[in-house]
Amino acid sequence: MAVSKAARPQTDMKIAPLLAGFILIGLASPASARNYYVVQNTKTLKCSVLPKKPKGKTVVIVSGTTAYKTRKEAYTALHAASACHV
Repeated sequence: MAVSKAARPQTDMKIAPLLAGFILIGLASPASARNYYVVQNTKTLKCSVLPKKPKGKTVVIVSGTTAYKTRKEAYTALHAASACHV
């Protein structure tokens, strides 16, 4: 059973929006996978929450290598950390 050429463009038109949707979901996923870190400034000894892992030597991660999924979780850890005097 052969598929006529007239039926093919209709199928291709259904696939294009589906493919575009998968591409958009793929691009949006890394943006929603943000991690938060509880860090301490080594000079001032003040703690804060950063949305990305620190790279410098003046700011260190208080919770070892722990990354928190939400800002709320990170702030809860900040208030519980003994190194942070809030």
